[in-house]
Amino acid sequence: MRHRLSFAPALIATGTLLLAACGPNKADQVSKAAESAHRLQEGVVDHATNRGGWPKSIDDLKVAGDELPGVSYAVGEGGVIAVYFADGSGLPGANLVYTPTQDAQGNVSWTCTSTGIDAALKPTGCS
Repeated sequence: MRHRLSFAPALIATGTLLLAACGPNKADQVSKAAESAHRLQEGVVDHATNRGGWPKSIDDLKVAGDELPGVSYAVGEGGVIAVYFADGSGLPGANLVYTPTQDAQGNVSWTCTSTGIDAALKPTGCS
């Protein structure tokens, strides 16, 4: 007598529902947001180089961050880039902040700080 595995589709459907209920993958969200921040950094440096000063808002840049669920980007005074994770992101209340420093030769370096992001998920070099 042969038995059929009629419960397999139910298990697959349940697993899919569980994965969907868990929301966005946190590591993926942070990675994609950090990639967007890198493009924004290039935009900030381009603005500083070509216009002789730091941008005052994200609207001053020729680039933008990727649209990700619950993630927003801002550029503030001094070219500081902030990535905010809100509801829907998997990391509500977390953020990444990238602060530029320009040396006498015009080279720009970046410092990254974060709040609410596990050490294993932080971008390389971010405290």
